[in-house]
Amino acid sequence: MVNLITLEEIEAARAILPSQVRRTPILPFSRSSGEVGRETLFLKLENHQPMGAYKVRASFYLLQKMSPEDRAKGVVLGSSGNFAQGFAYAGRELGVKVAVVMMRQVSPYKVEAVRGFGGEVVFCDNEYLARQPKVEEISRERGMVAVDTEGREAMIGHSSLALEIIEDMPNVDTVVTPVAAGGLLGSVATAIKLNNPRVRVIGAQPEGAPAMSRSFKAGEPVTVERWRTMCDALSSTRPGDVPFQHVKKYVDDVVLVSEEEIADAFRMLLMRGKILAEPAGAVPVAAFLAGKIPSAGKTVAVISGGNLTPELASDLMK
Repeated sequence: MVNLITLEEIEAARAILPSQVRRTPILPFSRSSGEVGRETLFLKLENHQPMGAYKVRASFYLLQKMSPEDRAKGVVLGSSGNFAQGFAYAGRELGVKVAVVMMRQVSPYKVEAVRGFGGEVVFCDNEYLARQPKVEEISRERGMVAVDTEGREAMIGHSSLALEIIEDMPNVDTVVTPVAAGGLLGSVATAIKLNNPRVRVIGAQPEGAPAMSRSFKAGEPVTVERWRTMCDALSSTRPGDVPFQHVKKYVDDVVLVSEEEIADAFRMLLMRGKILAEPAGAVPVAAFLAGKIPSAGKTVAVISGGNLTPELASDLMK
C-alpha cells in the first residue's frame, strides 16, 4: 500500500526551497481580441524557471534532503531532459556532481543545456525503459546515489507549484497539467485536493503516448509498447507506481490530444500569448482549445516547460 503524501509534507518542502526556485506567475490567456479582459483560461508559467521547467523544484528539494555523505558521492538519474537540467543546475549550485542517463534521440538543446550547467550526459538506447538499468549500472560502478525521479519524495518536491496556484488564484475551478509517468499530475492533484476538494484536476497527454490515459481507465498501471509524439518530455511508456496511486485517488480525468492540436496550441501561445512553450508544455492548452476540458469557471493550465530547439519551433510555426 502506497503511503500517500500529506499536506504537511508539501508545505514543509516548499518552506526549504531556495531563492533559485522562482514563484512563477499566472497570466490570463485570450483566444481572440474579443476575449481580452474576459479570459477563462490562465497559464501557470513554469517555463519561466531558471532552467526553463518546473522540475527545478524537485531537483533542489531532493538534493537538499540528502545527507552530506550522499551528496559527496554524487547522483545519477534518468531523464528525457528537463529533470536532467534541473538536477544539473541544482547540483552546480549545491556542489553535487550529477550524471544523467538520456535516450540518444532526446533534444540536442536539452543535452547541451545539461552540459552547460555542469552535468554529465550518458546515453542509452532509444527506449524509455532502457534508462533505469543504465542508471543502476552507473550507481554500482561509481558509487553514485541513484535518484528515483518518479518516487514519493520527487512528488513532494513538485507540489509547491500547486500551492502557488491555490494562493494566487483561490477561485480556480479546474487545473490541467501535462502527464507522462504521473509525477507532476499526481503531486499537483494531491496538493490541490487537500486544499480544496471542489477544484477539478485533469491530466492532458498526447495520443501517441497514452500510458496514463489507458491506466486511468483500467484502474491500474498499463504499459504501452512505444510512444510516438513530438513531446519528448512525455515519453513514458508506463506510469510510475507511486504517482499512479495519487492520480487514481485525486485526479478527475485524463484526456488525449493530437499532434495537430498540440501544434495549434504552440502557435497560439506564441502568437497571442507571446509565450514560448515546448510541445509538452503546450499540451494542457491544446486540451482546453480542443474543447476537452470543462469550460465552466476559471481554468489554470500548467505550462510545464519551454525547452525546445529553434528548428522545432520553426517547424511548428509552419
